[in-house]
Amino acid sequence: MTKDTAKHILIVEDEEYLRDLYLQVLQSEGYEVEIAANGEEAYEKMSQKQYGLVILDVILPKMDGLQVLDKLNNEGKQKNDNIVLLTNLGQDLVVAKALDFGVRGYMVKSDYTPEELVAEVRGYLGDGDVKSEL
Repeated sequence: MTKDTAKHILIVEDEEYLRDLYLQVLQSEGYEVEIAANGEEAYEKMSQKQYGLVILDVILPKMDGLQVLDKLNNEGKQKNDNIVLLTNLGQDLVVAKALDFGVRGYMVKSDYTPEELVAEVRGYLGDGDVKSEL
């Protein structure tokens, strides 16, 4: 990760409310944030660019989060090594599969306030403690 990409985050979330909330909260903390609303958009962005952190929802339209990771790895286009899954409760098998793709950790959507999200992001970027690293 270069200094240029360290504060650059990609949020992949299909729920507009959450996507906008994460975007607003992280931008207010000085991060440069891009968004993707489905798996195809995520694949395109992740295959072309390196981000300091990718927050990748598991359940997405067009291609789910694991399919995105699988396709990137199979095609040798994985440019991002700091990926965190965004999950709902009860997705232990999905998180376990994500380990095979080198995912660094996971966040359960319902467990995080905006302030806790920022703290978690800082941790993954080396700016603080990480709560849910795998």
